[in-house]
Amino acid sequence: MMASRGMGAIMPSKMPKGVKKARRDDTDFTQYAAGGEVWDKERPKGLGKPKKLSPAAKAGAKAAAKAAGRPYPNLVDNMRAAKGK
Repeated sequence: MMASRGMGAIMPSKMPKGVKKARRDDTDFTQYAAGGEVWDKERPKGLGKPKKLSPAAKAGAKAAAKAAGRPYPNLVDNMRAAKGK
């Protein structure tokens, strides 16, 4: 298995930046911004209105859910199917 686990090469300018923080007990650390789940974020304005999934995309989302052991597709399965990957 590749070390990148399929992410590929990431440009250094795209890497998340952290803030170096120091503690009194000399256990310095780097704090990164909190991420979050995709369903906790608002839809980006530049995407336009949502569209319905095609029957082929729905079948792909159902297949991905079944392969992951879920009875029905979740939001991430649907987003991946809508993207076409």
